[in-house]
Amino acid sequence: MDTIEYDFYENPEKSSEFQKSRYHVRICNTQTIGTDSIVEAINRQCTLTPADIHAVIIAFQDEIAFQLQQGKIVHIDGLCQFNISLKSRLKENSGKENGSDIVLKRININPDKKLTERVRDNLCHRVKSTGEHSEQISETEITDILTEHFKKKSTITRAEFQRLCSITKYMACQHINRLLSEGRLKNVGFRKHPVYMAVAGHFEEI
Repeated sequence: MDTIEYDFYENPEKSSEFQKSRYHVRICNTQTIGTDSIVEAINRQCTLTPADIHAVIIAFQDEIAFQLQQGKIVHIDGLCQFNISLKSRLKENSGKENGSDIVLKRININPDKKLTERVRDNLCHRVKSTGEHSEQISETEITDILTEHFKKKSTITRAEFQRLCSITKYMACQHINRLLSEGRLKNVGFRKHPVYMAVAGHFEEI
């Protein structure tokens, strides 16, 4: 039987979302299931071919986008509801902006009540993680982990850093920013897609 592995994590100090408790529950070792995996699973349960399923998904995406472009609310029974929010492209609004000044702010997605109930009532067995809390990792331990990593590979991504140190995305970003400010790591990728490399003289065995 499949299980969901969880653990308790200390709440971020600056977050107002977790004021009532010092800890919150988070799923550990989660996996991302892509379109191909979904298509394969559906294919095993029906007579549609993978090509047919892909075609339906693409048509589904196109139609949802088309309706949202017209400002409509799209409700998919048993799944979710889509709608859009708008904003002015100008820094200060006078209330007299014309249509060209009004742009997309975001696409909002809200799960259908039926989906929430279905997931809640059939949630897999939950087990507490046997691993240690990620927030307790020391700077020395991180240095040792990165030293070993850079022996095999010249670069590291945030996701790799997070996985190697068994820490959350938030904590990984905190440590990476610290190492960047200390001049021990440098970004050799793009601003929105960073890839990090050790600065010469750091993360080398003495």
